[in-house]
Amino acid sequence: MMEFQCRFRNSAAAAPIRAAGLLLMLTGLSAPALASGASPWSAAPGAAIRLLAGTARPADAGDSGLAGLEIRLDQGWKTYWRNPGDSGVPPVFDWSKSQNLASVTVLWPAPTRLDDEGGASAVYKGDVVLPLRVAATDASKPVVLHLTLAYGICHDICVPAKGEASLTFDPASPQTDGAAAVAEAARQVPVPTAIGASSSPSIRQVRLDSAAKPPVLTIDVATPRPSSLFVEGPADWYLPMPAPAPGADKANPQSFVLPLEGLPSKAVLPGTPLRFTLSTGEGGIESLYRLP
Repeated sequence: MMEFQCRFRNSAAAAPIRAAGLLLMLTGLSAPALASGASPWSAAPGAAIRLLAGTARPADAGDSGLAGLEIRLDQGWKTYWRNPGDSGVPPVFDWSKSQNLASVTVLWPAPTRLDDEGGASAVYKGDVVLPLRVAATDASKPVVLHLTLAYGICHDICVPAKGEASLTFDPASPQTDGAAAVAEAARQVPVPTAIGASSSPSIRQVRLDSAAKPPVLTIDVATPRPSSLFVEGPADWYLPMPAPAPGADKANPQSFVLPLEGLPSKAVLPGTPLRFTLSTGEGGIESLYRLP
């Protein structure tokens, strides 16, 4: 495995350099952690991951509770949100070795925008916990979570990292270790909010200038503190990061513009859904919008 530059767009990687990325292949793991509430750390140069047993919930509809994936990053390192932006790679989750697992839904705390010579990206730094909504096949039995994670981490350059973690998660046994971290991360997940809501933060309105080439969206927001706006479309749309509208306060813009570029040649705009995430860095809101 070789190191790779993170300066790419539309999944086109830049030229590889040194072969030090060979060190990123990780050692095997011990048996699943049973009572500690956390798996052993799985380390790579610059980062490490582990699973956390979070809050236990009543076993209704097979839902066995909320676990967490903790990614610990060394000083100066970063990793990426589900939509990394102009550069970087999102994490890829493999739960195929798990037992008694019906499904896992990854919840994403609000990311931070980072602008550098490679463009704008959505990142996490320091220590981040991704809450995991876990559904058991048989809610009366423990779930053995086994994760193989491929993720990108960056310092001056970006390298691929890989980690494995395994944890027995028993919905009948409330956890203490890790529960507070998972609960705090869940509070940082953007809250679904209708466009036009009077609350703050919120997306107040979205306007489409279809006469512009390319068409341009103007997104008016209401937020009391500096925020970043992220927009996601269909999987084959590579939208740029929204920028503050001309004349907007750069320190805390209340209006953003988004040119609809990076679309497939046969893209159909009318009716296409977009997802807006307005992030304060410690939380935020998420709104769905359908192009007129």
